[in-house]
Amino acid sequence: MPISVSTVRGYVLEELLARLLQDNGYRLLVAADQDREALKDSGKGLLVRGRGTNHQVDVLGELDLPLPFSLPLRLFVEAKHRNGRLGIEYARNAYGTIRDVNEYYSTWTPGAYRIPMKRHQYQYALFSANGFTKPAQEYALAQQISLIDLSNPGFSALLDVANDIAVRIVDLATRIDLASLPLNQVRHALRHALGTWPGNIDDEIFPDLAGRINLLLGSAAEAVFPTPEFGLAAADDRTLVGLPVIQRREEPADEDDDLPLMRELPTDQLADIVTAVGQVALDHLILGFPAAPFILVLLVDDPTAFREYIDNPSNPDLQVYLEPTDHHNRPRGDNRASSSDWQIVPIDGAGFRFSFTLPAILADWMRNGELPTWSLREAKTTLLSSIAIVHGSRVLRLLYRPHRG
Repeated sequence: MPISVSTVRGYVLEELLARLLQDNGYRLLVAADQDREALKDSGKGLLVRGRGTNHQVDVLGELDLPLPFSLPLRLFVEAKHRNGRLGIEYARNAYGTIRDVNEYYSTWTPGAYRIPMKRHQYQYALFSANGFTKPAQEYALAQQISLIDLSNPGFSALLDVANDIAVRIVDLATRIDLASLPLNQVRHALRHALGTWPGNIDDEIFPDLAGRINLLLGSAAEAVFPTPEFGLAAADDRTLVGLPVIQRREEPADEDDDLPLMRELPTDQLADIVTAVGQVALDHLILGFPAAPFILVLLVDDPTAFREYIDNPSNPDLQVYLEPTDHHNRPRGDNRASSSDWQIVPIDGAGFRFSFTLPAILADWMRNGELPTWSLREAKTTLLSSIAIVHGSRVLRLLYRPHRG
């Protein structure tokens, strides 16, 4: 693929967001061995089987918590770090992908009979460094595609890291005169650096790269980013606990699988670049899951105080109130028209606050009551009445209560 900084920094941003998913209750899927019925490896990365075709996925996470009366939830993540707002074509592509994979019926069932049935519920989260156009927001909201606007200044450090790593990768590729980016190699490198490559999967494609990065990171980095294992989804693990393993029949190779391998970036130099990303702190970013068809990325103003609160199992769910941030209080030069900022304030005076950004169209509905019988109060008591935060094995709920102070 052509090499440009704007494209590469989107890929780097996706891998940083994958780390955020892993920190917030999601198990990352990076290889077909984790689910041979639904996933497939290709020369370009991981594919998810759909009813009509297979779909390439850059970042795929599975929520590690059981949901009553629901199939296990899997989340596609796509990120764009570009100068302009994303248009409706990105939302349409997301919806087409999700509809097709959600209509794929697996024949994996215990015992001798194979009963076609759905095994997972897929959703899609689209991140943009500079917001979304109004048509994209309208379409995504109607089709329950999560749009996450990263134009809030609180995300600037995250975006700067993605840009810095991308510039260095493109510079390396240019110096050795690569015609196209070896994306699979770059993703593997970032996943080893960020600790999002499962610890019980050998990287058979880039073993030297994995070894070099692990050597550079050392044991101190392993303590910060412990490598996860992917549990009972793998064939070997299923066999150990006596569960059946369905071996899929061989399928025709994709046309692209027969193409000659592209040239790669030098292992040592690529490892030197990506190890810097392993030191990035993401503790000020928290995923919030409201009772609504979208995801929130929360900015916490005091990560240490929040971690101390959520790590204490005796602390209850938080009673909070929500307030739109006054547009006039934004920093000078922040003229974002595509988003609206909100604050979540604990009522009991806990030593931290959250803020988040909503796409403008949703914020306008909540502020101005543009829908019939819709008001800001009703929006708070429905869409944002309960926001769940997953940390380890605990789920903390932020419960909206009217503010009377």
